[in-house]
Amino acid sequence: MPNILAIETSSDACSLAVSDGKRSVACHELIPQRHTEKLLILMQQLMNKINLTYQDLDVVAVGCGPGSFTGTRLACSVTQGLAYSIGIPAISVSSMQILAQGINREFKCAEVTVLINAHMEQIYVGKFEFAEEQLISASEKALYLYEFKKVNFSQGSFFVGDGCPLVEEYLRDFDPKVHERYPNAEDLLTEAERRFKEGITLDPKDLEPVYLSGEEHWTKK
Repeated sequence: MPNILAIETSSDACSLAVSDGKRSVACHELIPQRHTEKLLILMQQLMNKINLTYQDLDVVAVGCGPGSFTGTRLACSVTQGLAYSIGIPAISVSSMQILAQGINREFKCAEVTVLINAHMEQIYVGKFEFAEEQLISASEKALYLYEFKKVNFSQGSFFVGDGCPLVEEYLRDFDPKVHERYPNAEDLLTEAERRFKEGITLDPKDLEPVYLSGEEHWTKK
């Protein structure tokens, strides 16, 4: 089993997880605007806790956004630099998919809609469908708030993300189950283990943050 470090900092949460193939350790702290200050410290603490060095890693996984501009760029830069220096591949997973998989794991729901505040009168919308715990369909796009009412959702869909309050009046028509969560590196770790096993990795030079509507519309922190 691979040694994996998972990094997710696209939101107010600084979320990390490390696995040695037999056990895993994680931390998930809400530290808005302190990711740059704390990320490397928390990474080293986790590595020490599981008795791994960075040279022991087989792959580094990252939540690639969309979300906080600074947080996402930080995670991708650290992942890219670390993977380059060690000579290992990277795994890049949508931060919205990570959030959806966490809700599916918790509630065993068939459909999760992730709504992220993109500011500039825009919202990121991710629709994810599951069969049990398997992701079977995913789509992500950026919309202006006035366009949101044109989107069709299934009754009973779970909604999650800091964009939910922006479209609360539209969501009332769906009797929605709305949850406040942040992307969690433990869910990223689970997805990274699957992808590594299937050989779905990236050369670090190909790793980039996800842009849905241009850098000027990203949430900046």
